[in-house]
Amino acid sequence: MTETVNMPQLAPRDRCTGCGACSSGCPKGAIHMVPDKEGFLYPEITDGCVQCGHCAHVCPVLKQREHRTAPQVFAVWSRDGAVRQASTCGGAFSALAEYVLEGGGVVFGAALDDGLKVSHIAVKNLHDLPRLRGAKPVQSDVGESYQQARLYLDQGRQVLFSGTPCQVDGLYRYLGEHPERLITCDVACSGVCSPGIWEKLVRSMAYVKQQRPLTVDFCGKLSGDSVRRFHVSFENGGQYDAPLLRSELGRGITRGLFLRPACHTCGYTSTDRTGDLTLCDITGGNISPQERQLGMSLLLVNTAKGAQIFDSLPLHRRRFDLAEAVAADQALRSPAPVSVDRAKFFDALEQEPFRQVCARFLSLMQPRARAARPLRELLHIPFKKRKDK
Repeated sequence: MTETVNMPQLAPRDRCTGCGACSSGCPKGAIHMVPDKEGFLYPEITDGCVQCGHCAHVCPVLKQREHRTAPQVFAVWSRDGAVRQASTCGGAFSALAEYVLEGGGVVFGAALDDGLKVSHIAVKNLHDLPRLRGAKPVQSDVGESYQQARLYLDQGRQVLFSGTPCQVDGLYRYLGEHPERLITCDVACSGVCSPGIWEKLVRSMAYVKQQRPLTVDFCGKLSGDSVRRFHVSFENGGQYDAPLLRSELGRGITRGLFLRPACHTCGYTSTDRTGDLTLCDITGGNISPQERQLGMSLLLVNTAKGAQIFDSLPLHRRRFDLAEAVAADQALRSPAPVSVDRAKFFDALEQEPFRQVCARFLSLMQPRARAARPLRELLHIPFKKRKDK
């Protein structure tokens, strides 16, 4: 008789965040992160598995997190006017990253490569820091970032790791501890977009323009009317610039068509954060449109270590009410709802050309308000009420 091998039980597929802790932590290298038909990475256990159970041990979904006390909340912006002007939201991340780099440390964060794939990279100097700036709504591939972070920590270097709360939690589970030299900063996130869909959109832009896209700014600087812009530069000098909500990516986000399934049951959408610090876009509060246009961020200080670092940063700061922050930001109170059209969108992709699917699901037609309101908060875009006729 053939002996039955009991493979490790990882997180259920609809709850797997794709953080990669299981793959990074496997002592035999027997778990690979493989894209599914929707373009999201999931762990795949190979024949090299020896059933040691370490993957299940480090899976954040299968372990209960320790609860923290309520964070302190501040509206923050750079003391350097040029940095504030150049940054999307006031330069808070730049200040934190520069603090670490100037001390000889290493900064991990999401960056676009030459093919516009979003992946985590390690930055060791100020020259490369701009690659980590700016919001990236596409799920980042952490690759070997956890292993690299451990290597730098073992060398005695300070490490800043920034990412979604599930990625930060994945790093802690992989390390099995909270090293003193590790600083973590999670972003208030209401969901991540499919890397597979983003890849198709990049190819589609290249086809339509007949030029290769070189650079992308997903959420450009707030303009006078508080609209975030989606900007693409092409190799022959071509440009595409539009309000994010008028781009196909932005319309797909606001309609909830291609967020990761686990995002709809996310356990991190609260003020109980995983990072030492949390960065959010700022909405609500006693903040004028002019101040938001110049650039400001909301910063949650979650730990004593975070407070110590925060006190060292060259940032202007203003106290902000926690309850008001929660009321204004979906990512601090509840997961994004599931779109009624999500399954239809991916079913259509298996049967129809991509441009045809885009024309049907990503047109400029007004999305249903019941689905649009919470998801617009993913991008912190005001929901305008219709005037009564």
